[in-house]
Amino acid sequence: MMYDPSLVSQNSQDWHHLNCYACGPANKLSLHADFLFDEATGEVRFTYKTFAEHEGAPDCVHGGVLATLLDESQGVLCFHLGHFVMTDQLSLKYHKASPLQEKLTIRAWLSSVRKRRMYTKGTIHSQSGELLVSSKAKWYVFPEKAIARKFQLSTLRVEHLCKVMEENRKRGKAIRRRLKEA
Repeated sequence: MMYDPSLVSQNSQDWHHLNCYACGPANKLSLHADFLFDEATGEVRFTYKTFAEHEGAPDCVHGGVLATLLDESQGVLCFHLGHFVMTDQLSLKYHKASPLQEKLTIRAWLSSVRKRRMYTKGTIHSQSGELLVSSKAKWYVFPEKAIARKFQLSTLRVEHLCKVMEENRKRGKAIRRRLKEA
């Protein structure tokens, strides 16, 4: 797989480090996926083409690659809704083998929010629309004051993240309100 940094969404750099395994442009082993947020639907939704390097069983995508795509897409969703999270639980159901070197459609959406926890769901579909993998995730929501301590970030970086998160929280509330009314 040839990596082209121009294909990576610049918005991921507002919230993620450059060496992330799922999306990091500085990591040559990264999946280099672009976890796009669809503001109209309040979902993360994107296509991703797998490569020969992602092979598990012959001609099939490795389950760990699929798990990474679902884990990250649901985590990115939480970010776009205004929450800094870490995976608490991730469960997957592999419905069918995922074909290698084909485009897959990944989708993630919010299912509920509780005190210090968010719950999301995600799916991976084939080009023909067939369900390949489904998942549910439970997320621990980090308090903003704990972010700097846990991840050893500079004060300037934490201030930037907090501003981004506040704007995302406002946007997330507006999206959830709009979707409820629809």
